Amino acid sequence: MRTIVKESIGEQIYKLLKEEILLAQIKPGEQINLRKLAEELGASIMPVRDALKQLVDEGLVVRKPRVGFFVRNFTKEEVDEIMEMRKIYELYCLDKYFDKIDRNRLKILLERSIKEENLTQKTKEFDEIDENIHDLIVKSSGNAYLMDSYNNIKNQIVILRHLAKDEVKLARDEHIDLINAILNNEKEEAKRILEHHINRVTEAIMKLY
Repeated sequence: MRTIVKESIGEQIYKLLKEEILLAQIKPGEQINLRKLAEELGASIMPVRDALKQLVDEGLVVRKPRVGFFVRNFTKEEVDEIMEMRKIYELYCLDKYFDKIDRNRLKILLERSIKEENLTQKTKEFDEIDENIHDLIVKSSGNAYLMDSYNNIKNQIVILRHLAKDEVKLARDEHIDLINAILNNEKEEAKRILEHHINRVTEAIMKLY
């Protein structure tokens, strides 16, 4: 049962729905019943509609005339293109800005990853570590235009990542190997690990199609 507090209702509904979409708790292609959602949240139709319109603008929801709102679905070709762009951005930044990656931040992420040794399923901590590692690589560029461009597909990357029937412990181990390679200044090894990691996640997603 979803619950919200009464202040800033529209923004809360937007954040609530966005989180559920990004975590694939509401699946791609699934219809969002506006009236049912408003009733469940104890809100009027207007803030719910506004939240959905905002998600439409962000490309997470589509509106079909006379039918309703649906979580955006992805074709196999779109998945392939999104993951290809992810690989282009991250491998480029890892290669070109390798020496600028924040090592101190990486050490903190490494410690947090090691503590997740008994991981059997994705947790909020795992998701945060995962996102921070990949963001850190791109942000090392210091290029605002590049980061904005990457962020344009980041929501899609997050959704696809949560759809994948990924082996979480394997992903965690790959993150540790990647961080260690960077900390040891082994650029080529770090590039190999990152490319393998993204390729493996892509394959896991493609098995859904």
